[in-house]
Amino acid sequence: METENRKIPILDIYQAAFLVHNEIEPVLCKQGSRVVFEFPGTELVFELLDEYNRNPSIRLLDFVGRLRRLRAQMLSMRG
Repeated sequence: METENRKIPILDIYQAAFLVHNEIEPVLCKQGSRVVFEFPGTELVFELLDEYNRNPSIRLLDFVGRLRRLRAQMLSMRG
């Protein structure tokens, strides 16, 4: 199922922040006026997305810090 070139595009900044919280860094790509977070298509990423959808408990301040950093990166790309 896993290939080296496969990328998972994610538009939801909260999902992206959850993956970053779990130490998976995205590549940010601009598509028109939108910024898309692209993550590797690994089994771990799919497992973490499944976990995100089950509403896990995580440290709020850590998550918010990652969310703010992603938002800043996203806004600087749009600029």
